[in-house]
Amino acid sequence: MRTVAKEGARHNVRANLVCPGFVRTPLVDKQIPEQAKELGISEERVIKEVMLERLSIKSSPRRRYRRSALMLAAFKTNALTGQSIIASHGWHMN
Repeated sequence: MRTVAKEGARHNVRANLVCPGFVRTPLVDKQIPEQAKELGISEERVIKEVMLERLSIKSSPRRRYRRSALMLAAFKTNALTGQSIIASHGWHMN
């Protein structure tokens, strides 16, 4: 991110990165039945007790990631560039 920010700086372009925690993607969805079978629990329990348990703030991750990116884009300052923002709902704290 720092390299991209340095290259963009000469053109007055800022570059920042949102580092998400858990994101439910098609790849993650494929793992749910496998984990349910391996752990002997329902797929609903895998989602709630395995995948989402580590989130400190329970909310819609996709919406929060979009808002984090919008916040970075809305800053009208060149002082905020080359940053990697961890937006993991507290996932990284566990």
